[in-house]
Amino acid sequence: MAQDLRSYLEQIKRRKPEDFKIVAKPVDPAYEITALVVKLEREAKQRPVLLFENVKGTKFPVLTNLHASRPRLAAAMGVAPEETQRAYLRAMEKPLAPKVVKTGPVKEVILTGQKINLYDLPQMVHHEGDAGPYLTAAISFAKDPTAEVWNCAYNRLMIKGRDTTSIHLTTGKHLWEFHRIAESRGEPLPVALVIGVHPAIALGALAIGSIDEDERYSLGERQREVVRVKAITHRRDAMFQDITVAHLDHLLLSTIPIEANLYRAVRAMVPSVKAVRVPGPFTCFVSIEQRVPGQAKNAIMAVLGADLYMKRVVVVDHDVTPAAPTSTPRRGRTATRQSGAWTRRPSPRSPPTRRATACRPRSGSGSTSRTSSRSGGGAELRQPSRGERGPLA
Repeated sequence: MAQDLRSYLEQIKRRKPEDFKIVAKPVDPAYEITALVVKLEREAKQRPVLLFENVKGTKFPVLTNLHASRPRLAAAMGVAPEETQRAYLRAMEKPLAPKVVKTGPVKEVILTGQKINLYDLPQMVHHEGDAGPYLTAAISFAKDPTAEVWNCAYNRLMIKGRDTTSIHLTTGKHLWEFHRIAESRGEPLPVALVIGVHPAIALGALAIGSIDEDERYSLGERQREVVRVKAITHRRDAMFQDITVAHLDHLLLSTIPIEANLYRAVRAMVPSVKAVRVPGPFTCFVSIEQRVPGQAKNAIMAVLGADLYMKRVVVVDHDVTPAAPTSTPRRGRTATRQSGAWTRRPSPRSPPTRRATACRPRSGSGSTSRTSSRSGGGAELRQPSRGERGPLA
């Protein structure tokens, strides 16, 4: 099965033509594209892939909402929607080695030196309170400076200059660790960033984590590391992919890898686990056949220990479908408060006019468990010099 973005878009057009829509009218990359995505999602109850052909300030068309449908993600994996978890688990158990090639269409255009200009890209601003334009669909590829260990992950970047971005590194994750190692050696960390891949590759990049920035609130600025761009390469007819932060395009992509990871974590503690479902940020439903008292609590602790983002875990009986729980928990309710463990804290955007706490659990929450606590190219990641740091979500 071909795994490039264009072949996947053709697959969508053949399979469900109404799932692909082209917008020919001029649109502003600041707010307007996001507004249309949200309007379709909330009012029309539609989640089509959207291609904006005429985006102000750039020659690149913008592709967005690619991952906003679980059936589309299942189609990218070549399976039915109900088979996604099993297929992903099989892929995790038997990963394919990457193939190294000398070149490809992504190097049809190569820009270096004075030709590098990140302002030529669509300057995407999604929400009021965003501190500036962001690259939200960039997958980072980096190597441990001391070992033959590679990592790929989603990392949001905020454009700060013609060849400069700040970058969101999730504390304690692999890219954060690689950068700390490089910093201790007095070296920048080389990193490649890729925008616009087949969704199966995107899902693979999330095999050990989720997309950064799951929070949906502006919580103040934070100092971030700096990326210096050394080269930009792209196809001659490149599209620029954007992920609409805090909406279905963003939230659904992470759920399949998260569910598979959590299933494995729970299975190690509770072999009778039947299903795991993550319907949205911070929340997980687990179905188990409890054979001995305490296994439900073990499942809860396994989930909380396996995912730094998770804040609520609900365990149900094996005869309850976790995909759509509708009943209130009955007997045997257990609420667990876990303190002293590291969890993912909300990330900032820009100085806010008001503050909010993401997903603060309500008291009396039944069996909920909660914690207290389109370009490819070359770049290097380093600590910013004085005056270079800036806010980044």
